[in-house]
Amino acid sequence: MKPPGTLLLTRSEIASLLSLKDYIRGIEEAFKMHAQGRSLATGLLHIDSNDVEFHIKAGGLRLGRTYFALKVNGSSFQNRERYDLPNIMGAIILFDGDNGYPLAVMDSIEITIQRTGAATAVAAKYLARTDATTATICGCGNQGRIQLKALKEVLPLERVYAFDMNREAAGK
Repeated sequence: MKPPGTLLLTRSEIASLLSLKDYIRGIEEAFKMHAQGRSLATGLLHIDSNDVEFHIKAGGLRLGRTYFALKVNGSSFQNRERYDLPNIMGAIILFDGDNGYPLAVMDSIEITIQRTGAATAVAAKYLARTDATTATICGCGNQGRIQLKALKEVLPLERVYAFDMNREAAGK
């Protein structure tokens, strides 16, 4: 059967598809599948280019069929001030792991933010005390904010301490 075509997804389209709870369930399931030997070997490559660092990550899962994903992110922490662009940008390509067909090309920003928060929630679910009511967040940018949201999904938090070198960011 010939594939129907490659799906292209923007950040806003991706944001509309899944909730943080969906990401948490997905990450937890992926960790379980890895423990069961149902994941492909992972790969990581780092390349520097002028003021940009490129991170290339790869892996896959054996579900009803096998899927392989490749993420390429470019990171330049001068982007905001120089170009009014996000500091980290990239794409994720999802392939059919059985025939190599590219199933989807997706903006990586939203997926990366949500996936990082979800991994924090899964780690806390299994490693934190179940009655933990206090959290400390170091760094109040995108990652600090999503990690706090994710922790609130799995812990009965009542108090949060937030620290950032930028006082204004810590107050948000």
